[in-house]
Amino acid sequence: MDTEEVPFEEALKQLEVVVSRLERGDLPLEQALSVFEEGVRLTRLCSARLTEVERRVNILTRSVESVSGELEERPFEDEGEEEL
Repeated sequence: MDTEEVPFEEALKQLEVVVSRLERGDLPLEQALSVFEEGVRLTRLCSARLTEVERRVNILTRSVESVSGELEERPFEDEGEEEL
């Protein structure tokens, strides 16, 4: 399966397996390096997916409440802070 087709949840599960394998500390150096590289690839994939989701959420939560009547983008973090 192409990396771009891997669902976020599956990539996260794979990353958890990578972390577990590395934490055991029983891999030979070259294999540990290969597993680490896979972890970096999965981390980048998950990070990119989360960034894209955050961008889409920001677009969907744009407000038309600004004085000028223009669309105003509200940062994703604002929603959680208001509820505290």
